[in-house]
Amino acid sequence: MIPLGAITLLVNGLTLALSLGFLLIVLWHDVRKETNQIFAVFLVLVTLWNIGSFMAVAFSLIDAGFALLPLAIDLMELGFIGSSIAIYALTAALLGLHSRRFRLWVFAALIIVFFYQGLSAVSNFQPIGDVVADGILIYRFQLLSVMFYLIFDGMALYYLWRFRRKMRSRSLMLGMVLFIAGQSVGFLNPELQITGVAVNLASVASLIISFSVLRQEIITPLADRVTQVEAMHKVSLAVISQLAIDTILNQITIQAARWLEADGAGIFLNQGGILQLAAVYNLPQQYVDVHVPLGYGVAGSVAQTRQSVLLENYGRDWTDAVDLPLAHETFGSVISVPLVYANETIGVLMVIAGQHGRLFRPDDVPLLEMLGDQTATAISHSQLYNKQQKLIEQVEAARSQLETVLTSTENPVIAVDRKFRLIFANPAARKLVNRDIINSGESLFEIASPDVLPHSYRDMLRDIRNYQAHTYEIEMKGKFYLCHIAMLGQGAGWVSILNDITQLKELDRIQSEMIRMTSHDLKNPLQAALANLDLLMDDLGDGPQPMMLETAQVIEKQLLRMNRIISGILDLERIKATRTPEEVCNPKEIVQDALDEMYYLAQDRAIELVCEVEEGLPNFLGHEEQFKRALINLIENAIKFSFENATVHIRVRLTSAGLQFEVEDHGIGIPEALQAHVFERFFRGGQQGQKDAAHISGSGLGLSLVKAIVENHKGKVWLKSKENLGTKVFIIISDISYSH
Repeated sequence: MIPLGAITLLVNGLTLALSLGFLLIVLWHDVRKETNQIFAVFLVLVTLWNIGSFMAVAFSLIDAGFALLPLAIDLMELGFIGSSIAIYALTAALLGLHSRRFRLWVFAALIIVFFYQGLSAVSNFQPIGDVVADGILIYRFQLLSVMFYLIFDGMALYYLWRFRRKMRSRSLMLGMVLFIAGQSVGFLNPELQITGVAVNLASVASLIISFSVLRQEIITPLADRVTQVEAMHKVSLAVISQLAIDTILNQITIQAARWLEADGAGIFLNQGGILQLAAVYNLPQQYVDVHVPLGYGVAGSVAQTRQSVLLENYGRDWTDAVDLPLAHETFGSVISVPLVYANETIGVLMVIAGQHGRLFRPDDVPLLEMLGDQTATAISHSQLYNKQQKLIEQVEAARSQLETVLTSTENPVIAVDRKFRLIFANPAARKLVNRDIINSGESLFEIASPDVLPHSYRDMLRDIRNYQAHTYEIEMKGKFYLCHIAMLGQGAGWVSILNDITQLKELDRIQSEMIRMTSHDLKNPLQAALANLDLLMDDLGDGPQPMMLETAQVIEKQLLRMNRIISGILDLERIKATRTPEEVCNPKEIVQDALDEMYYLAQDRAIELVCEVEEGLPNFLGHEEQFKRALINLIENAIKFSFENATVHIRVRLTSAGLQFEVEDHGIGIPEALQAHVFERFFRGGQQGQKDAAHISGSGLGLSLVKAIVENHKGKVWLKSKENLGTKVFIIISDISYSH
């Protein structure tokens, strides 16, 4: 007996000391964790069982009638029954099978046991056993002990077998089975000295459980940290190296499920506020393309809050709307983490274990969040890459189409950078300069003669800045070209398109020559007809036939109108054919001369002429008589189309674009549909259905003459008008001199 008791004492002491040491380390690591708290209760109750058992054996050897023997037996029984409850509670906690009120039920069961054992110790209403020869204690377990053992140890064994996949540590499972076996041994015949063996088995099992919990909670996570980082690196490389979005999503779901030893995984992508299940692993394919609104289900809640969610048991812990069909019936442990990139929720990664599958723990969440960060980066990278590829394809297609158009066109096209180095030249441009090959980067000055380049780079830059384009004419190889220069991109250079206008120039020359010759040939007989008509009207005088005199006056009026038309045509052709001399023109003097000439016409129609000229205006280069003629035409039109007793304003001021002339009337105005044609030759509003202008005489050449004069001065003319409110005509002259 003594050697066996000594061995029992030694084994119990060592195992309990080590177990309690492991318990202190685990509690120090995380005392708030429910599993650690239940483990602490379990180890305390096992210690009570061991202490009570040792005291009962020792007291029976000393004296069968020792007064403390019943107390030792009550302590042993309390530890035994409490250990049964605790081993069940620890099993349920480790497997995640406990309910929301699990702690309350365990606490209530322990209270019942403590109350029962206290009542038993006080009343001593049940025999505790007999001490026979050699101090052997024959102990008879009470009915409550047997019932609690069968219920709680039986349920613990059932859970361990039924949900064995949820148990992470095989040694932990072995220790718990060994502990239950040790308790079972205690029911064998005590005369075989088996009680000490049961306690020893329970102590060794407690040591195995303690070490397994210590390894699961502390040692394994620390040891696996380097391995996890390496695995994450490999996963990242495997994921990022794939650029196809479908391949990336499939790889991520596989890696996530394998990493956490899960039964399935899925990735939801945010599609404009709706989560769409884009990829699944080991889940039904009909789940793909399932839509989940934000805030709906676990995935929707995670996407909306950007907070990870861990559910030990989906069917038990999640009471809101389900994410997928049959989720409550089939899902066990679930982890869902948000996929966030650049402060934007891209989607949700969900890893799922079956109801009998592995139990996820809180320390799994940071690992999956690390993978989620890599996943979000990979998905964004893939999406950006796909957009870039589509953009490149569109740009290449547009470039190919543009190059085809530019290559096939007969118009020479040349593009240069800001340093006038060649970027592009189509075949027509190469042919024009007699170069079969023009290398990119060559200077434009090396391949083009000076007479084909812009006459003034300053004017070119100013026109492009103000009007987005600059045009001028050049002559090469006996042909005339209209060169159109515009900005290339956002200031990267310039592009020039040369339009062959040789035939147009020839047609215009022939047309102008014909008009000039016709007008000149008509002018002589017209003058003769007017002279003879004057003689005829003098002869008629105040004779007895007034109808003949009235008819002669009508003929004179029409002949004078024809004379004005012919004079206008000749003036227009003369202005177009004549190069504008670069005279220094004073704007104030020109305006005053024009007003003086229009004074009597305005007085006849009771029109007030108001002139507003800024002080200190610069001069401009041009033809003084021509420009004055343009202003006279504008003022004359303003007077003719104004209502009587109205006012005509003439303004001159300096703007950022140049010297600006304005002639404004408050007359009949011009309909919007006719405004685009008013500067065309022979265009008259009265002939185009404008009733208010039908009675106003004119040749239709006044504004076309104004436009020709302004363009000869490298200026621009336009108008703004509203019916019955008036018209305002603008002239801008950019070529100004700052000498006053």
